[in-house]
Amino acid sequence: MKQTKMEEGGVAKHPESIHHGDVSEGSTSDAIDGRALLWKIDRRLLPLLCFTYMLQSIDKTTLGYAAVFNIREDTNLKGTEYSWLGSLFYLGYLVMEYPFSILLQKLPVNKVMAATVIVWGAILMFHAVAKDFAGLATVRTLLGVFECAINPGTMMIFSLWYKRNQQPFRMGIWIGSAGVAYVMAGITSFGLGHINGSLDAWKYNFLFWGAITTAWGVVLWFFLPGSPVTSTFLTQKEKQSAIDRVLTNGTGIESKNWNWDQVTLLDAKTWLLFIFALTSNCPNGGLTTFQGLIIKGLGFSTLRTVLIQMPLGGVQAIVCVGATYFASRYPNCRLAVMLICLIPFLTGILGLWLLDESKAYGRLACLWISFSYTATWTLSMSVAVANTAGATKRTVTNATLIVGYCLGNFAGPFFFIASQAPGYSLGVGMMLFCVVVQVLCIVGIWVLLWQRNRSRRTNASELNDVVYENDDVDATDKQKKAFRYVY
Repeated sequence: MKQTKMEEGGVAKHPESIHHGDVSEGSTSDAIDGRALLWKIDRRLLPLLCFTYMLQSIDKTTLGYAAVFNIREDTNLKGTEYSWLGSLFYLGYLVMEYPFSILLQKLPVNKVMAATVIVWGAILMFHAVAKDFAGLATVRTLLGVFECAINPGTMMIFSLWYKRNQQPFRMGIWIGSAGVAYVMAGITSFGLGHINGSLDAWKYNFLFWGAITTAWGVVLWFFLPGSPVTSTFLTQKEKQSAIDRVLTNGTGIESKNWNWDQVTLLDAKTWLLFIFALTSNCPNGGLTTFQGLIIKGLGFSTLRTVLIQMPLGGVQAIVCVGATYFASRYPNCRLAVMLICLIPFLTGILGLWLLDESKAYGRLACLWISFSYTATWTLSMSVAVANTAGATKRTVTNATLIVGYCLGNFAGPFFFIASQAPGYSLGVGMMLFCVVVQVLCIVGIWVLLWQRNRSRRTNASELNDVVYENDDVDATDKQKKAFRYVY
């Protein structure tokens, strides 16, 4: 029996045991320059995925920019109707998350993602014709329905193309691109706000970004690759080498078969990640919906408020990329970095709570640094992707995390009550509570994964980290006794 050395955090699998369509049998990794191949994959995937996520971030937060330009007054929104518009997006997202996750596994992931981008771009443009709460509620819900494929689809693509120690940094670049999107959206909204046309000022944002999104979806249809097996930008040898690289993850390869044996709700790891997703995104839902109103409530003008939101994106981009760089460079530090990134978030929240409302710039700085929380959500996704084996289990786990993401973002806006502006004491209290729960979840995941690795080292039959071939590629992390968790 052949044997291979186990890479850190994964299970070695000899490539000759795998057959993938037209890809020739046998390992060609040694004949391919690994760095050159990785760079080629990065050049193709990252620009496409990052710009898609930038558009998604802009499109779902256009409501916040529209609020600064008086969408609430122009459409006669009353009471909690604006909060509902922020939440209904995630209701549509939540309802369709599992159906789209199944589609992503059964159909080409790249085509599903491209099709949804085209549709949601059209829906975004229809926001401009909405005249009241009912119309806005309809398009906001539909927007959530079709945006829900991007996060699980991207996580699936990362798992198919990158080794586990390469995933966090690239996820950081991906999530960090949303920070760049804030800067782009701020500049664009400032420019569009100077249009003296026949339409209300807030409508131009929806029309502009909706048209760009629809056109970008067409680009994705032709250029976004799915799996290494079906990619057209790699040679045959490069395809095999790309497959060989991913096999060292021990998390399995792409499978179009739905395996009900892998659909389990008994993995404590999944539930801890779910609770973390919920409490990480509850603040996100409130801040992304109300950040413009919070800033405007500090006494800034409409156009200045648009510009002042831009540093939020800078903080997100820098912190996400920096945090994930360290998580990729140093083994088993993902959870530690997550804890560190909660410190500036907590500091910002305490500042919003304790600083007097007359200290406008001090409170503004606290709001800016609080966006460091985005790095913790990024790293939690990398923890899920890297520690879940089996195609179906990975799909279910990713979908479960996104459900937590949706529930948190759905609930978040309701903690920001208009009568409490600009301090929003209930919203600040909610964020403090969420920080405590997040810390407990991170510690719980850390202990759980450490104990599982310890148990497997104690019972392992391999010698000097040498493991033998596993005859079942599409097996879960619990079934693969040589699988090692990373944290």
